[in-house]
Amino acid sequence: MAGRQTLCTAPSPPSVGMGGVRAPHGQALTGGICLCPPSGEHLRICPQDYTCCSSEMEEQLSLQSNRDFRALVEDGASFLSSTLASCHRRFEEFFRELLAAAERGLQAMFTQTYGRLYAQNARLFQGLFAELRRHQQGARLSLDEALGEFWARLLERMLPLLNPQYQFPPEYLECVARQGEALRPFGDVPRKLRLQVTRAFVAARVFVQGLATGRDVVSKLPPSGECLRAAMRMSSCPLCRGTPALKPCNAFCLNVMKGCLARPAELDPEWNRFLDALIQVAERLEGSFNVELAADSIGVKISEGIMYLQENGVQTSAKVGGSRCRGELAVAVGGTAGRKLATLGVGALLGGSSRWGAGALLGGSSRHWGQGSGWL
Repeated sequence: MAGRQTLCTAPSPPSVGMGGVRAPHGQALTGGICLCPPSGEHLRICPQDYTCCSSEMEEQLSLQSNRDFRALVEDGASFLSSTLASCHRRFEEFFRELLAAAERGLQAMFTQTYGRLYAQNARLFQGLFAELRRHQQGARLSLDEALGEFWARLLERMLPLLNPQYQFPPEYLECVARQGEALRPFGDVPRKLRLQVTRAFVAARVFVQGLATGRDVVSKLPPSGECLRAAMRMSSCPLCRGTPALKPCNAFCLNVMKGCLARPAELDPEWNRFLDALIQVAERLEGSFNVELAADSIGVKISEGIMYLQENGVQTSAKVGGSRCRGELAVAVGGTAGRKLATLGVGALLGGSSRWGAGALLGGSSRHWGQGSGWL
């Protein structure tokens, strides 16, 4: 074998010109032909028999083969990935506009109905919509807590506006706000709004996150190292053996592709279940968890809660007066006045006396909360 001479065509990988690559082991290159090719013991991927490739050339071929194969895989998955990305982007835009339209609707309705009083307290409502947007963007916050905090702060604002003849200490108002769920000053409206908004908004967030997850899974399934080496042996190693026109046999090609697609094939059952779940969520968003109806109902439900408090002022005042916040009032006011207020109870102040009936406290009307009345 030592005296044997073998001719082979030296490879010319697309990214490496023959002028830029030295012949293996100092062998002479003549017209693209390498004479007396050495043993391929130095090769890491291609067969280690006689070869025209140096280690550097094999590395360049490997890089080119990897780029080509990855491009083929990405091209095959690009349609699905771009479709999921487009759906994700469009639904996020749709939901942002949905919340913006709901906020504009509430602002228009409350400005027309309550005028200056709404303008003075607009930040409270703006804060609620800001929390809803943060939740939809993936922030770790509870919708139950956000809505509960809104109703508590609304009650805290309304009590002083209802009774401008009294100065309620901040400690007392904070105490009443904390007791809002037990006192139920807005009736069953907060519970209904929380149920409708939570179901729809959580489902919408799950749908958006599902689209993003699907997009990432499709776009982040890189070929394994073993797959890339097999593709290299199939497509590029014939160059090193002087047979650049040699095509892999059908069985070899199928075997390589079967190994390369093993990981995606393993995900197929889970992927199908994932798509089924995503479709179910989408159907819920059009049905029982309708996100459009939930967004549109925010302003209406808040208005219903205010009307309930207005129409049931006497009963609510009695609950407030009998709550454990009477002690907070006495401590905050202090002295004889504080003890007197605690003894009378807030129920007497907010509709329990013959002088200050519910009608008087509500601006002269027990049915409407107009521009001339207080927040209640």
